[in-house]
Amino acid sequence: MRSDTPPNTPRGRPPVPVLITLTLAALALHGCLLDGVPVDAAELPLSAVQNAPAVQVRSLSTVSIETAIAPGVEATSQPVAAVALQAVPAETATRVEPALESAVSRAALPEPTHTTEAPPESPSAAAPEVITPAGLSPSAPATDAVPVASKPEARPWAVAAASEPVVLRQPEHPVPVYRTQIPPAMTIEYDISRGAISGTGELTWRHENGRYEARLQASVIGYTLLSQISQGGFDKAGLAPQRFTDQRARKAARAANFQRDAGKITFSGPSDEFALPAGAQDRLSWMIQLPAVLAAEPKRAVTGGEVVLYVVGARADVAMWNLRCLGVESVETSAGAVRTVKFMRAPRGPKDTQAEVWLDPTRHYMPVRARLTQAGDEAEAFELVLRQLKTGP
Repeated sequence: MRSDTPPNTPRGRPPVPVLITLTLAALALHGCLLDGVPVDAAELPLSAVQNAPAVQVRSLSTVSIETAIAPGVEATSQPVAAVALQAVPAETATRVEPALESAVSRAALPEPTHTTEAPPESPSAAAPEVITPAGLSPSAPATDAVPVASKPEARPWAVAAASEPVVLRQPEHPVPVYRTQIPPAMTIEYDISRGAISGTGELTWRHENGRYEARLQASVIGYTLLSQISQGGFDKAGLAPQRFTDQRARKAARAANFQRDAGKITFSGPSDEFALPAGAQDRLSWMIQLPAVLAAEPKRAVTGGEVVLYVVGARADVAMWNLRCLGVESVETSAGAVRTVKFMRAPRGPKDTQAEVWLDPTRHYMPVRARLTQAGDEAEAFELVLRQLKTGP
């Protein structure tokens, strides 16, 4: 006999139709909730961020909700940015893809030459640090940035290459150091000539309180042909130039600087640098240094005697000058014939300077005549011949 009492339903699992209905309802509810999730983390209230568990956020491609939820559930087809949330241990630092926080990422981008970090609002809501790859401009997409959990040691993006020290050019052989006897202050007037041009010149020599100045001016009918100035002091080798300037007609002045503290010679034009040995002279001071050496060592003022000087020009023309005595010669001047000793520096190449100088032993071996020939061009030789010598300031 059948009973009208319904059988007991087994407990533990709802019927299948109920499960399907609940699943579809849950998916629909999740779709609605996802449609309202703010994409920009900046829109989240601070309290929600502080109380939320530590999460890892990854950006996914922009898709529609209908592809992100189970098929068959009715949902809007409007594209939105879908996100996947995965719980991570609380002790793990929060890592946020900059695609979801573009505004924060751009604000945290480092300057091209150094790294900057904005202070966080609170310890639990600290903004993630973003390090920009080399070459990324501030206008580049924030998705190119690489998030890191901890800040590496700060280093400049560009490191200037260490400049190599300049190698000083050395004399070809050691420069001799002679005893010297400095001549008294004087002014020498000359007749000057250069090829077919003639005029007047003046050499002034002054020294006081351990300093000196030598100045040579040559002019033709009021037109300056040459202006040279040597300034410096004295040391154990005699004259110690510090600056030499050389100005020729219609050309800018050039200078040679004797940097004694640095032990080198530099120039206003060429970038060459030379070592500064004791006894180095310039293209004007040598005309005072040579007489000073001969006054202290007159034995060198005989035929075959020699004085070696290291001579520096303002155009980085630096060379050893071996000045050899050729003997006694008479020089005709406006004041009459003068008995002199001649020294000559022979050129060492086709473009080298030949220097000849006639010195008067009775006038402290100062030049009575001087002749400089450049590159063997006799027609353009520069020559000085004594007119008058006056001692004293």
